[in-house]
Amino acid sequence: MSSKVPLTAILLALLLLSAANCSAGERIKVMILGNVALIRNLDRFFGGEPLVSYHAVPAWESPEIKPSDIPKMIRLYFPRTVQDMESYDAIILTQPDWPVISPKQDQWMHDAIRKGAGGLNDASVFSIVSGIAEAWSASLTSRSFPNDAPAVTAKGAGEANWMSFKVIVNRDCPEPILTVFLPFGVEDVACNGVSRMVIHREGAMVLAWQAGNFYGIDKVDYLAAWDYEEGRAMTIGDFMGGGWVKYPGDPQDNQYSPEIMMNIMFWITHRDLIEDVEVFHRIKSNFRNFKSRLAVLVGLRDFIDKFGANTARIDEEMMALEDVYAEASSQYLDQEFVECENTLRDGFERFSEAEEVARKEKNTALLWVYVTEWLVSSSTFFISGFVVWTLMVRRKLYRATETTRLKREA
Repeated sequence: MSSKVPLTAILLALLLLSAANCSAGERIKVMILGNVALIRNLDRFFGGEPLVSYHAVPAWESPEIKPSDIPKMIRLYFPRTVQDMESYDAIILTQPDWPVISPKQDQWMHDAIRKGAGGLNDASVFSIVSGIAEAWSASLTSRSFPNDAPAVTAKGAGEANWMSFKVIVNRDCPEPILTVFLPFGVEDVACNGVSRMVIHREGAMVLAWQAGNFYGIDKVDYLAAWDYEEGRAMTIGDFMGGGWVKYPGDPQDNQYSPEIMMNIMFWITHRDLIEDVEVFHRIKSNFRNFKSRLAVLVGLRDFIDKFGANTARIDEEMMALEDVYAEASSQYLDQEFVECENTLRDGFERFSEAEEVARKEKNTALLWVYVTEWLVSSSTFFISGFVVWTLMVRRKLYRATETTRLKREA
């Protein structure tokens, strides 16, 4: 049996991802162009992020998407007008198959960054395939990024060996995008996988280097950034959602990669950078915990409702908690992180009361279930006992059989 996912399922999933964060607010509106697998990696960062809404444009073949489907995906999901393109605050390019991008689309993305949008691209020149790397190097959009793509392409697209590497943060970088994370041991994280060479252009700043994955070279540019006319752009050496910026799934991963990713997004969109890393780290964790506990409460409420119990009190508590979440989200959008943390803390205290109400309602509902089951079981027992006692003990209904004719004659 084939394990491929139908194209319609991919389209639906991407539409859902694109719409997941599209409510009102001063969010960072992002277009992500590239590999579906890498877009899914980024969804782990942005899917539950109140500050980001994104629109996905598949632009790389995968087990789910045939090469012949890519132009169709571009036609369906790429912005239709210049105005649509310029409505985005940032453009993320994560391993797109660049030759499928038309000159007009190339022009639109370049101009959007030049006029003030943020830009972020991964894997240096996207691929070691010369057709893709050379197409990107010759593109207009690549000029808006701080990586010297032609120089990297000339070195065989700059692919490193498959081995562990470490990231060394540039302590002299004038922008505190990464340096604020130094006290939290982010340089001690080993990154496994393929990274590619980044060669920063003149005038760009190097935020970090990669070390240990290029034979004979102590360190190579890893993350470069610069201002490009009114916009800002960055290039990172490995794939989005992998290596150093992999979403943390185990203790060995970079536990501060979600915060680093958001600081990158803040910088390229001209927003205030994170000042208190610990507070921001706790807030992101608290948002996840808040949504998780609220989901459990909703599930418990639905469970109780199936028994016909009165859920009015639980509904009131849930509405109050949703108001708390909305207030915290508003403060988060305004980057009032201390106030946001205090609001979430009050919300967690409210959870105890809401969960106690739900527990009592559940116990009340289940009590009637237990009583009903006990009555049914007891009734069945007594009726069965009465029938057995009547028939087998008292033999009240017993009637002796008459003597047969054969026996009378005998």
